[in-house]
Amino acid sequence: MGYQHPMLFDEVAKTAIPIIDTFNSQNLASTVNAFAKMGYQHPMLFDEVAKAAIPIIGTFNSQDLANTVNAFAKMDHQHPMLFDEVAKASIPIIGTFNSQELANLVSAIARTRQVNGSCRAVYSAIADAIKEDQHCLNEASDIELSAIAYAFLKGGHVDDELLESIGIEVSCRGAELSLYTQGWGHLAKAFKDYKSPVADRVFELLFRSYLEQVDTSDERLLESIADVYNAVLAGEHFNDVPSDFLTKLTRLAMEHSSQARMEDVRDILIGATRVDVRGDPLQRDLYTTYKPLFELYRKDMSPRFRDSINETYEYLGLS
Repeated sequence: MGYQHPMLFDEVAKTAIPIIDTFNSQNLASTVNAFAKMGYQHPMLFDEVAKAAIPIIGTFNSQDLANTVNAFAKMDHQHPMLFDEVAKASIPIIGTFNSQELANLVSAIARTRQVNGSCRAVYSAIADAIKEDQHCLNEASDIELSAIAYAFLKGGHVDDELLESIGIEVSCRGAELSLYTQGWGHLAKAFKDYKSPVADRVFELLFRSYLEQVDTSDERLLESIADVYNAVLAGEHFNDVPSDFLTKLTRLAMEHSSQARMEDVRDILIGATRVDVRGDPLQRDLYTTYKPLFELYRKDMSPRFRDSINETYEYLGLS
């Protein structure tokens, strides 16, 4: 993602801001959505769109509401008042949202960590709407299913009944399920601590499909590997992990360690603490590979995770 003509975007913003009050809901949503799609930052324009949108938020339809907050979330532009008003406007008409709009709305709220009452209520409204109308899940794309499940986890609103419904739909799609690299990681994390026959089938599908569908050229590959690694080893499905899957995943984690962020290092090494690291030479190699990265990021980790990982290094004689 990237913009090709920054001067054009600057001119559009410069022209739009003085007349922003003449924009209707679709104009406002489309403007920020276009900037977000091209990854072009313009904080003043986004603030002015929010200022213009709030008084007329009642005229926004489901697409306008979802696209607006999705654009703000993509650009990491915080505006709690706008999100609060969008949440209030969305709840009464949540039944008019299609699956993509639901995914965009809840993902935006989760991504920007909105915690006010209206935004919290959106989770319940969306869960109720989906549980009352399973047709919504039937129409959802594979990516939308993953996004909705992950957003509830990220927002701290895990709903077992909703997960069960999403898991059933995922299982029914079976081998036809196709997720981008990060989508598999999000699905794994969403079901990490949920144990049921349906969740077991979701992980069986992941064990069969993840390594076949993973895109090794994806610059965010290690983020997905870390999500999957942590989910399968540090969650409720540890005893279900096929040894050949773990071997291949571990090798991928070592091959792409140069992409590691702090969160990736933490999640991979915490997951690996569940394995017999002394009895598995490959896991020892993993810890050796990630030692410089752990030293680089340890100060940014919470004491609980840092101490647990450090104990494993001491156990291996690698401290």
